[in-house]
Amino acid sequence: MRKAWRIALLTGMLLGFLGMGPKTVGSEELQSYSQSAWNYLKTLTGFGPRNFGSPGYFRTIDLIRKVGEEYADGVDVQTFPVHQGNGKTLQMSNIRLKFNGTRKGPAVLIGAHFDTRPYADEESNPALRLRPILGANDGGSGTAVVLTLARYLKNNRDRRPVELVFFDGEDYGAKGSGENLLGSTYYANQLRQTGVDMWPYCVIIIDMVGDRNLEIYKETHSMKSAPWLVELIYGTAEKIKVAQFHSQSKHTIFDDHYPFIGLGIPSVVLIDFDYPHWHTLEDTLDKCSKESLFAVFSVVAQAMEEI
Repeated sequence: MRKAWRIALLTGMLLGFLGMGPKTVGSEELQSYSQSAWNYLKTLTGFGPRNFGSPGYFRTIDLIRKVGEEYADGVDVQTFPVHQGNGKTLQMSNIRLKFNGTRKGPAVLIGAHFDTRPYADEESNPALRLRPILGANDGGSGTAVVLTLARYLKNNRDRRPVELVFFDGEDYGAKGSGENLLGSTYYANQLRQTGVDMWPYCVIIIDMVGDRNLEIYKETHSMKSAPWLVELIYGTAEKIKVAQFHSQSKHTIFDDHYPFIGLGIPSVVLIDFDYPHWHTLEDTLDKCSKESLFAVFSVVAQAMEEI
């Protein structure tokens, strides 16, 4: 009897050591990151609007760099020009945090845009449409999740190399101007000038994932670009019992994944585009939840181990 008990105990310890089976959302290891994501979102919204050139914009860049210096193996700031029709040139910045892994091969790129919309152009009152939005969900939530992944990646290295990239200028231009996806487009164009062996293995973009009533459906560009990656992510969500991910497809969205799709790099976006406060002044912290951020963090963290 004692021998059988000892064998069972050793078997359980071995399985735990090997990490067999997916971590559930309720696992102690993953739960330790839940408050981190929420704290980052509160910090970001505390900066105010983070549209280009605003005080909140520069404070966000400083925060990302500090997180990178604490957790990442390398931090790069990619400054790029944006030429405007009035003859002015703006200097925007993508920030990349690099994490080494134990496995060889090209890195997984996980990205989010950190800028917020300078125009509340979905407001019903025309007098409010020129005001910048706070962007708790649109700009804040994706940034908060990716910042949280930085600490996770420092503590979990049995995986491919990973690059966390915070894109500028995703939401910059006025409606219909075409001045959007600026940072990701520049990043992808720079990749064109390098060898394919320097390109990411795949790209995962996280955007608008903080909604209290989070529902993430499969996006159609993602399904065409990387069906295997979509199935891996949504299969992971099912395995770890994250109900906010739905197996049906719903929206076709031009987000920061799209420039990478143009290169032929498998690329997906995780987004809840049924957010009623999109590009309005009502996109505030009270519309978001810690549970939603943690759901997306948990799925991405677990999926990375299988890519």
